Amino acid sequence: MQSKFSLSFLTASLVLGLSANVFAAKVPEGTVLSDKQEITINNGAEPSSFDPHKIEGVPEAQVAYQLFEGLITKDSDGNLQPGAAESWESSPDYKTWTFKLRQDAKWSNGEPVTAHDFVFAWQRLVNPLTASPYSSYLTYLNVENAQEIIDGNKKSRRARCESD
Repeated sequence: MQSKFSLSFLTASLVLGLSANVFAAKVPEGTVLSDKQEITINNGAEPSSFDPHKIEGVPEAQVAYQLFEGLITKDSDGNLQPGAAESWESSPDYKTWTFKLRQDAKWSNGEPVTAHDFVFAWQRLVNPLTASPYSSYLTYLNVENAQEIIDGNKKSRRARCESD
């Protein structure tokens, strides 16, 4: 079964810095790796939050880049690459984007990542109760009804998820 979803506001996902930069290590053939694989990263400061919709600073962003993968990501040269989505396409007017999720996309607990997870994240971003410092980005990107939802004047509704 393939998951895909269309969102009239996902043009913004191609622009927002919500995608993690994740690269697989290139291990030379024949290299024997340690049984315990770990990395230590000097973050410079303690994050004020681990909630991706509440973070504002560089320390928080550095942690988010390590923890989360967006629908798309970038390679080391800044070129767009598949992330949780293996492919995507837009309508001719660029108002509707359809993302086909990777079948092997999983949360750290092993559960599959679904289209509903992304819909939930976008709806939570503009929810006035979340009070995200970056919810206004969706308004700047002309996402339909974003400001009305942020202002509490309208409920989020335009997302559509499909499984086939």
